[in-house]
Amino acid sequence: MKKIAIGLIFLLVCSVAAFSQSNNRTISVSGSGSVKVPADTARLTFSVITKEATALNSVQNNAVRMNKVYDALKNAGIPDTSISTSNYSLYQESVYKDGKSEHGLYVTSNNIVVILDDVEKSGFVIDTAISAGVNRMNGISFFVKDSNAALNEARVLAFKQAKEKAELYAKEAGCKLGRVLSISENDNVSFATRETMDAKMYLSENSTTIQAGEDKIIASVFVVFELK
Repeated sequence: MKKIAIGLIFLLVCSVAAFSQSNNRTISVSGSGSVKVPADTARLTFSVITKEATALNSVQNNAVRMNKVYDALKNAGIPDTSISTSNYSLYQESVYKDGKSEHGLYVTSNNIVVILDDVEKSGFVIDTAISAGVNRMNGISFFVKDSNAALNEARVLAFKQAKEKAELYAKEAGCKLGRVLSISENDNVSFATRETMDAKMYLSENSTTIQAGEDKIIASVFVVFELK
């Protein structure tokens, strides 16, 4: 009777070990997916810079020119909420003459940011601002205001790629792909990257032409599958 009991225990232990061993077989793969989305928002930065012999004149002249810029932008259909001041400064230049530093003119710099929901108006807004008194264009950038839908599409593509890779490896190993055990997303890779070659700015028939280009939305996942 003891021999039978011992035999049953041994058989049970072996069966559990075999079951546990078979269920420990996994395959881990990564996948990535990307979706290109046209940029739908532009961010333009301008400056009005004035230089005068006195600080008061520099500030006042700057205010006059910047007010003209604000009025021109509003007349062009840009709402107040899309225009904001990003920096304002006043300082006195240092001029080197005969090896000595002397006080120069007072410089006032007023920087503004304009956000456009219609990227096709970028060139027109640039021309309008410069005609009104802007004397420095600090830059222009484009982005996608709401990238959630594109990011979800990229996630689906990333998972499909991971599954295809896992199925290929499983087939070559003489196994079958089982259920998904875990899915993790690489947050550091899921972002929008600008393809700078698509963004162009040039002059055409005395007006500024802008091409916003596209953003590439990227998702990356790490998936663990069970092997049968």
